[in-house]
Amino acid sequence: MSRLWRNRMQVFLAPGRVNLVGFARGIKPIQRFRQSGTCGQANAVSQWQVPLQMLEQMIGQVDDSFRRGAELRITLSNYFVRYGVIAPQPSLANPDELMAYAGFQMREIYGEHVDNWALSLGTWDPHGGTLCAAIARDLQVELETLARRHETLLVHIEPYLAAALDHWSKQLNDKQIWFVLVESGRFCLVSSLDGVWRGVRNQRIVENLEEELLSALAQESIMSGSGQLTEQVYVFAPELVGPLPDGHGSRWQFVHLPDESYPAPAHFPWIKRVDDRQHHA
Repeated sequence: MSRLWRNRMQVFLAPGRVNLVGFARGIKPIQRFRQSGTCGQANAVSQWQVPLQMLEQMIGQVDDSFRRGAELRITLSNYFVRYGVIAPQPSLANPDELMAYAGFQMREIYGEHVDNWALSLGTWDPHGGTLCAAIARDLQVELETLARRHETLLVHIEPYLAAALDHWSKQLNDKQIWFVLVESGRFCLVSSLDGVWRGVRNQRIVENLEEELLSALAQESIMSGSGQLTEQVYVFAPELVGPLPDGHGSRWQFVHLPDESYPAPAHFPWIKRVDDRQHHA
C-alpha cells in the first residue's frame, strides 16, 4: 500500500451536532466508522465552543493507529458561516487584487465584522463572479490547533453550502440554478443565471420554512430578473421530516436531493433511523 495514501476523517460541525466519519486508506477508501453526537449550548461563550469540545472527545476516542497522520476534512454548518456574492470584475489582475475586492464587497454587506473573519472564495470567473464565505478567525485557529494536537493533517475547512454545491454540481442546470440547503432552524438559498452568481441568503427559519422559502424565492427572482414561468429548485434537506410540497401555482418545482445515483457524503447530516447501526473505531 502506498505511503502517500492516508486514512481520512470527515467532520460535520454544527451548533447542536457533530458527525465524524472515518475512511481507511486505499485506492477505494473503505468506511471504517460513522459517529454522531448531539450537544446543547448552555452557558457557551460562542456557538462553536460546545461542539468543538465534543469533536475533541470523539477524535480522541479514535484508535491512535488510525488517527495519527490521517487527513482531517471539516465541513462547517451554515450557522458558522456568512456568505456574499462577489460581482464580476474582468479588470482584476492577480489573486491579491481579487481578495482585496472580495474583502471590500463583504465589508459593504457586513461592515467592520469582516475584520475578525477569514474569507475564502469559490472558483473565480471574471465574467460570472463567485461566492465568498467568511468564518470567524478564532474558529479557524481553534480547528487548526485541534488538528495539530491530535496529529492529523487538516486538509480543508469547507462551508456546508460550498460542499453541497460542489458535490451536486454536475446535476444542476448550468443555465439557471436555484439551490436550497436546509438545516435545523436555518436555510440557505443561492441562485445563478447564465453563469453569473445572482444572490445568496443564509437566514434563520422564524416560523414556517415553506412560507419563508417561497418568499425568499420570489424576492430573489425579482432581483435576478428571472422571468421564467416554471423553475426548478434543487433542495437538500436531510433533517426535514418530509419533503417540501410541490405546486405553488406551478411556479416552483422542488427537486429533492440526493437521488439513488448520487447519494450525499457520509458525514453530511442524516436522519437517524432506528436500524441505523453506528460503527466506532
